Amino acid sequence: METRDKAKNEVFQIAFPGMEIDEDATFLRVEGALERAAIYKRLGFVRREIKNTATYEYQPSQRTNVISKAVEAAAIANVDVPDRLKKHYDQVKKAIDNLRNIHQEIIKARYLESDDVYDANVWIELNLSERTYYRLKREALSELAYALRLEVKKEV
Repeated sequence: METRDKAKNEVFQIAFPGMEIDEDATFLRVEGALERAAIYKRLGFVRREIKNTATYEYQPSQRTNVISKAVEAAAIANVDVPDRLKKHYDQVKKAIDNLRNIHQEIIKARYLESDDVYDANVWIELNLSERTYYRLKREALSELAYALRLEVKKEV
């Protein structure tokens, strides 16, 4: 059991005193970043529009002391969000480009090329065994976690 845990954590080599990398949470963060990059690649940015319709019915005020600035919020989002999404996509793309070829193929095939691709499709397409595929995928995700600074630390 001890050697299995050691082998499981050997991909994460950085040691912090009293800290350990939470592998599952880290992989979830990396997969989320890959998913956002894939969505940006497919759709780009969808501009926000405001709903500005006059109403002729009585609506009692709710005295929340919050001022609605729908036009300002939409304008800020339409200026800031595309730049932030493009920057995120470029960072993910650069991190993927720095991986080994087999890792690049696995990540691109599994996360970036299509929505309905499963792990089994990828390992069959790349002519890998299931065990080898999952080992390589784990290595690729851990390298991406460090490259994108998405590792999650937990106290021991």
